[in-house]
Amino acid sequence: MSKILIKGGRVIDPESNLDMVTNILIVDQDIVEIGNIEPEDDMNVVDASGLLVMPGVIDMHVHLRDMEQAEKETIETGTKAARKGGVTTLFAMPNTIPQLCAAKFIQQYQELLKNARVDVHIIGAITKHLEGKELADYAEFVKLGIKFISDDGFDVNDDVLLEQAYIKANENDLTLITHPEMNNIGEDGVLNEGEVSKQLDVPGQPNAKEYEAVERGIKLALKTGAKAHFTHISTKQSIELVRQAKKESGLITADCTPHHFSLTDAEALRVGTLAKVNPPLRTEEDRLAVIEGLKDGTIDLIVTDHAPHREEDKPDDFMKAAFGISQIETSLASSITELHFNQGMALMEVVRLMTLAPAKFANLRVGRLKAGYPADIVLVDLEAERTVDRMSFVSKGKNTPFEGKKLKGWPVKTIVRGALY
Repeated sequence: MSKILIKGGRVIDPESNLDMVTNILIVDQDIVEIGNIEPEDDMNVVDASGLLVMPGVIDMHVHLRDMEQAEKETIETGTKAARKGGVTTLFAMPNTIPQLCAAKFIQQYQELLKNARVDVHIIGAITKHLEGKELADYAEFVKLGIKFISDDGFDVNDDVLLEQAYIKANENDLTLITHPEMNNIGEDGVLNEGEVSKQLDVPGQPNAKEYEAVERGIKLALKTGAKAHFTHISTKQSIELVRQAKKESGLITADCTPHHFSLTDAEALRVGTLAKVNPPLRTEEDRLAVIEGLKDGTIDLIVTDHAPHREEDKPDDFMKAAFGISQIETSLASSITELHFNQGMALMEVVRLMTLAPAKFANLRVGRLKAGYPADIVLVDLEAERTVDRMSFVSKGKNTPFEGKKLKGWPVKTIVRGALY
């Protein structure tokens, strides 16, 4: 039996609204008591004085790669990076090679998860091989314990097929996660369409590319009665569409990323193709709209869209460089920095958006600091200010536009199911 006593930290639990300096006793994998607990000889005492003690982060949107993309990331490197960033539970997107669109591929991936250093769940594909031509077998997914489907990286172009996907998802009690993008709009766009794309003389993506897809998805969800979740929404118009839809129905949810509420497309002028991501970094107006969406509850949770790439995948040429940001090691610090320190959001609310909110969304028994719950915990130094050095990342992907940015509020220790790191 192993015992860990986290002593004297500021413990925050969004579900019970607990925010006080106290102790947490962990026995084996679970929290057994929170309160004024005296240290004993058989306890490993962790001095958390001056630190924030919060539930481990739950990330609903991660590209873990591996299999035929192991040179970009492996389950081991990706989950070690997650743990370093305070993430204790994550969901792996299906755009691996081979894609997670059939039982045999999912089972192959599940076998690889023995190398995971945090808890990993799998999101199944909407269509076979993410080609948008034929639906995957959703009943097969349910047997494997899958709750969510997505063709992330792509949207489903065919409206009739997408409607069928919503119908079949509803029949199988699956939530469809849409990467909202109308492929016939701004097809070659590599940055946000605006002053920066003009200055760099590259094709841009107008906001309509995203918000028209959100509008289409909302209509189909309301028509079919299916649950619809829109991931990494980034435009003012998309957020307003979701805001209005939520007034009509509880079927609609959405998430956003730290890079879309922390950065703008101007980063492309500073760090080049490290700032190339899909959807693109937007304008200041859009960035502030994302923050407002978080503040008023339009956006339900924060995800990373962690998308690691090799250095050679990010050449200086915007037309040739891959889309994507390696984000999982900076997500907590960047969220605390921008939302709490810069925007004045209550720390409890920032923590909720990254822990309890995704736990409830995915119906997981984590994301809380309560007796009887798994000991997934992160200790954060709110006073620690550090400049992002991408070459120090544990992830194989060093591709981040946060390079050189000062962030405040870094995780210093992570506990995964009672194991201290």
